[in-house]
Amino acid sequence: MRNQIHKGILFMIFMILAVTKVTAQDTFVVFEKEVRTYSVDEHIGSTYQWSVFAMTDLNTEIINSSIVEFVSGKTSKEVEINWKQAGDYILVIEEFGPCQNLKAHKVSVVTTPTIEFKELASDDCADADNSFATELIAMFDSGTELAESQYPVTVNYRLDGDAADRTATITYADKMLNVLGIIEDENKETINNITIISATNKYGGTLNIIGGKEVHVRTIYALPAKPVITVKN
Repeated sequence: MRNQIHKGILFMIFMILAVTKVTAQDTFVVFEKEVRTYSVDEHIGSTYQWSVFAMTDLNTEIINSSIVEFVSGKTSKEVEINWKQAGDYILVIEEFGPCQNLKAHKVSVVTTPTIEFKELASDDCADADNSFATELIAMFDSGTELAESQYPVTVNYRLDGDAADRTATITYADKMLNVLGIIEDENKETINNITIISATNKYGGTLNIIGGKEVHVRTIYALPAKPVITVKN
């Protein structure tokens, strides 16, 4: 009897998810090959069972580890899942105890997004401020802007002459890479190359760097000689 009730509840939830328009806020967005951890409140005496179904087949649990791999915790309150293949899925947690409970949530797995400099060059005159900021563009594979839920983005970058990478945190609000230590010489023109080395989202998922758009060239112009003011009679 309990199994029949369980199947009926599961079917109803799947039908609701299948026919209802799910907003981005109602969907977990995950990068392909990204490992994520999910958990529920623990109730003493209860047991737990996690499962994943494809939106295209709500009757068959996915057991192919090349598509979805349960790294750990499949029968506990906390589970670790490696989403290996892009697509739309339903993540289900079942709780068995004195009373049965069940929760389903849509998961959208997208192929690895990209990151690049919005502008590839900038310039300024030498002064005492050796910092500047330039905007980065992070996109999903669909060509849409990386969702706010994926931020902050961590970017490792390098300046010419640096022995090690620098790390910056990029927020959704401004998407600016703040760079310190630009070489500015009042006596000669200097060229600073800022190169994106790597980037990850809030959950550690890798962003692909767009070739040809990973270097920003910052030119600092020398100041002209200070004019000498003379007085003519």
